[in-house]
Amino acid sequence: MLFKNKPHLFMQFLERSIRYLVMDAQRKTLIEKDELVFDTAIIQEGQLTNASLLETRLDALIKEKKWKNAKVSIVLPDDFVTIREEEIPSQLNAAEIKDYLNLHINQSIRLPFDNPKIEFEVLEKKEITQKLLLVAYPGEQVRHFLVLLGNVSLKPEVADISSLCIYRILLNQNADQFSSTDHVMVLQWNPVDTAITVFNEGVPQFNRHTRSQRLMDSWKLSKDGQWEWTLSDEDLLESLADQLNGLERFIEFYRYSVMDGNESISDIILSGYFPDLNRLEELLSERFSVKIHTLNLPKEFSQADAVLYGLTLKENKRKDSLLTAKKQAMSPSKAGKSKKKKVPNLTVSKNKAEGEVAND
Repeated sequence: MLFKNKPHLFMQFLERSIRYLVMDAQRKTLIEKDELVFDTAIIQEGQLTNASLLETRLDALIKEKKWKNAKVSIVLPDDFVTIREEEIPSQLNAAEIKDYLNLHINQSIRLPFDNPKIEFEVLEKKEITQKLLLVAYPGEQVRHFLVLLGNVSLKPEVADISSLCIYRILLNQNADQFSSTDHVMVLQWNPVDTAITVFNEGVPQFNRHTRSQRLMDSWKLSKDGQWEWTLSDEDLLESLADQLNGLERFIEFYRYSVMDGNESISDIILSGYFPDLNRLEELLSERFSVKIHTLNLPKEFSQADAVLYGLTLKENKRKDSLLTAKKQAMSPSKAGKSKKKKVPNLTVSKNKAEGEVAND
């Protein structure tokens, strides 16, 4: 008797919907993609709400599709992602760095939330100090997703952040377009929020996420998952102009405050599930002198699927990890020298005895 392998699920939790892809675990081919739309918000300010409704709908879907005990990978909401650099004593090895960070978090190393889940990458090692890239996320928020997925008989395997998913697509398809010295902005433009992450030498340098209540009041989600603007076309253009003004201020801030006027954004990678990305690309091209790019996706995926598609490209080599991101570097500089910088891993282990999230 032949036993059919369970598919691998990939999920993104949005304001009022869950977008998902289903992939053949062996052939890595798309089986199904769809979106569960809710009448009420399921994510508010990055946090899961109405857990009972979520669990009921997901449980019904899993039973209908016979996906019980299938592996699932998810994208965490962008609201809480924190990326920063820190300098620590040079003599610490990897295990000692973890202990050092646990000891100093929210003391000498300040983060905007308690009990964070942190991963790090050593960027540079000097005689006295070494420079780390830290990526942090609230551990309590991760636990909420673990509990939800476990309650509907799914096996959480990987979670990621959206900017790394988009960047992974670039590395797999367009890495030769960019030099390692370029400052590449991944701009995710959605109806009610935007997420920005700037990469340089294969490393996320700076990130910012904004969510607007005013925009949430001006857009509605139809039952078939289509975002619709509820005001006039003039109001939409005015709203987009305001957002572009904010983007211009961010670019100037990055150039003069983050890079001390020495470097600036060279490329913008536009993605997201905004209903008219083509028009938005035109507006960006008219406003900014930097190069604007859109993602080249396989024909079965739309631009709205980009984050989940990028998640499917992740290679998870750690069986006990929940949060991971493929480590890769941007292409070598034009001089042909690669600095081997890496995108940091995010990892969360699940305590088998207690079912709790714990730091590595």
